[in-house]
Parts: sequence; C-alpha cells; structure tokens
Amino acid sequence: MSLNPIHAARVRIAETWTPAQLDQLDALVAVCALVARADGWVTPDERERMLERMRSLAALAVFGIDDALEAFEALERRFEQDPEGAQFEAEIAIRRLRGRDDAARAVVNAACVVAASDGGFDAEERDVLLRICSLLSLSPVQFDLVAERGRR
Repeated sequence: MSLNPIHAARVRIAETWTPAQLDQLDALVAVCALVARADGWVTPDERERMLERMRSLAALAVFGIDDALEAFEALERRFEQDPEGAQFEAEIAIRRLRGRDDAARAVVNAACVVAASDGGFDAEERDVLLRICSLLSLSPVQFDLVAERGRR
C-alpha cells in the first residue's frame, strides 16, 4: 500500500516526477514524520519546528518545499487518524528505497539532520534512526549512530 493520502494530496507533481523520485519524496516525508513522532506525539510547537526543519532540507528542496510540506501534512493527518496504519505506510515508503543506496543514504542523512537540529539525538530519535537504517539495510555505523566494533 502506498502513501495514498500523500499521493492524492499532490497529484499535480505526479506528472513532473518519475515514480522513483516520488518514492524518494515519500520516504523523505516519512522519515521526517517518524522523527517528529519519536516520542509518540507531536505538539503544535514541535510540528512548527519540524516544518521549519523540513524547509531547510536540501533533499526536499529538489521536489519543491510546498509539495513536500503538503505531503507531510497529509501523513500527519493520517497519523492522527490511524497511528498504526500510518506507521506501517511510512515504513513501506522507506523500504521502497532499499537497494537504492544513494537515495537511501540521502533519506537517512535528512532524518539525522532533522533529529539533530535541536542540539542532538534523544533516545527516542536515535531508536527511530536505527529503525530507518534497518528498513533500508544500511549500517548505522556510517551515520555515526553506533560505534564501529573495535572502535571506542
């Protein structure tokens, strides 16, 4: 199942972007939403900070920030209505980039930037980042999320 609310919210860009690019946009939006919800909810202040963080992501600028923010808002509404379903859909969107290493790394890097923008990762954000790496079959070592074995 795709992130239909996201795709429905931005039908106009489907004519501009390839399916692979739309998959990357969905994954970028999904990681932003998961990081925002790392502690289980998003307060209005957190939501505004997240939208501001998203505006600064170079990876999202490629798609047009308005479309990305619209997609994020659609996913956030989905989380409010059905958190488990939205989590499932977000993880599927992220998994679609498995094996596409450049796109997958860009998504994890964006998630790390968003998570660190308030001064560092808290435990919940780190757990979300580790889960994203797992979904993409990427080593969290390359993002400095865990120490390399034998390194202190």
